[in-house]
Amino acid sequence: MKDHPITIGIDDATFDLKSSSKKTQLIGVICQGVRVVSVKKTEIEIDGLDATEKLIDLVRQSEEHVQFILTHTITFGGFNLINLSRVYNELEKPIIAFNESEVDIEAVVKALKKNFPKSYDKKIQQIIGSGNLYKTDVKTAGGISNIYFQAKGIEINEVEILLKKVCIDSKLPECVRIAHLIGRIM
Repeated sequence: MKDHPITIGIDDATFDLKSSSKKTQLIGVICQGVRVVSVKKTEIEIDGLDATEKLIDLVRQSEEHVQFILTHTITFGGFNLINLSRVYNELEKPIIAFNESEVDIEAVVKALKKNFPKSYDKKIQQIIGSGNLYKTDVKTAGGISNIYFQAKGIEINEVEILLKKVCIDSKLPECVRIAHLIGRIM
């Protein structure tokens, strides 16, 4: 692994479920190591089914440079889930979805049943298909923090090595942290 790997960090923009707009932005921040190289964006449907396809299209804009795809969870725009296996298989680049805390799967299932009574089982299967949720430690400005992740196309120990190269003071990789910040102001 290079000292300054090229990553794309992806997160969604804020959205209002009560708004007449049924779309939100998907933000991609490309970094070399911890330095920002460029920013990309596209639109996804809130609670839709297009996040995987839109994420793939977003990465393809810089595909020849990007080595790792890093996301802030597997859910965007509410419950518009990405399919980690499909992203990895189509782009042939490792993908890692980071969570800042452990996922309460019972609460997720309850929310899916409430909001998607006719199709929740498909979304649950997609979550299960994303694989195990792993935990590791990251050194931050405040000390050691836990971060959780799901990954395709990369070994667990390689994720830990990558985190040392792409985190500054946050437990989130810098490209994901910046995409998250941009998404909060949109």
